[in-house]
Formats: sequence, C-alpha cells, structure tokens
Amino acid sequence: MRTIFEDTNVNADLEEAKGGGNKYILLILWCVAIAFLAGTWSVFRWTTGRPAPLPPPPPVSLKDLKQVSAAFSQFNTFVREGKWTDAEAMLSTTARQQLVTENKPLRESLFGKLQDWKLTSAEPTPSVDSSDPNTFRQDFVFNFTDAGFTKVETKIIMLGLIIENGKIVLNSWGDPKQPDKKDEKKADANKA
Repeated sequence: MRTIFEDTNVNADLEEAKGGGNKYILLILWCVAIAFLAGTWSVFRWTTGRPAPLPPPPPVSLKDLKQVSAAFSQFNTFVREGKWTDAEAMLSTTARQQLVTENKPLRESLFGKLQDWKLTSAEPTPSVDSSDPNTFRQDFVFNFTDAGFTKVETKIIMLGLIIENGKIVLNSWGDPKQPDKKDEKKADANKA
C-alpha cells in the first residue's frame, strides 16, 4: 500500500522532470516585459518630441484683408523690381486676354506714357471698392522718377483682384477716374 508521503514524493519528482525544460521561462518573460516598456517609452518620447502639425491654410477669400493685401503687395513688389514675368503670372486669364487684345506688354498697359520711367514706390490708398463680392478693387499711388532723377510723376491706378482656380489673381487695372467700358455702354443705352 502506498502512503500519502509516497504520492507527494512521486508528484514532486514528476514536476521536477517537467520543470527541467522550462527553467528559462521566467527570464524570457522578464525580457519581454522590459522590451515592451522600452518600446512604449520610445513611442511616448517620439510623439511628444514631434512638433504639432500646422493648421490648414485659411480658404481663399477676397473678404480676408490679409490675403488681399498680400496679393497686392506681391504684385506691386514684382512691378517695382521689374520682374514682369512674375507679375504676369499673377494675372487672370481675362487680364491676359486683355493684353493680347491690346497688343501691349503689361508694363505699357499698366503705366502708359510713364512706362520708361523708374517706379520708386507703389502705395495703397484708402479708396476700396468691394461692392461686387467677386471682385476687390483698390487704388494705388505709383510714384515715378525719370532716368536723371530730376522729375517726379505720380499716377493713381486702380487694381482689381478676383479668385481664379483657387488663387487670388489680378483681373483689372486702370485709371479710377475713367468709368469701365461696361459702364459706358450702359450710359449710352440709357441715353438712347
């Protein structure tokens, strides 16, 4: 007959025989736990160390004065520095067709008889026309000097902006005192 003590000894011997192959399991579990903690820490450091993503740019609008003034400023800088190809890149398709119809370069169409003079400054005036929600117009004072810097001329030119293909572009320019051709046709029609 077997006693309880003999059964416990047999069970202990069997467990020792089974446990012989699993004596490294504790070490493996500790290594996995440490690797998990190290990975978590590195992901945390990576996410907190990255700069926040930039907010999306505001939608293009003629009601946003920052966007409008930036477009006018960029165009006037190109004109003042004589970068006419960059200035022409800011024109709408309607404005480009107008140049083709007039058969004039932008410089001649914009400045007229003062095209050979040096542009010294282009300053905005408080005269703003935003009656049409699709167009923003503002008058600018363009100051010119001749080649010898002996004469100074001032010309006020109205510049008009529109939104085309998701960009603010220059659509019209001219003398603010002269009515548009459309307005002239309306006036002629009213007289008849």
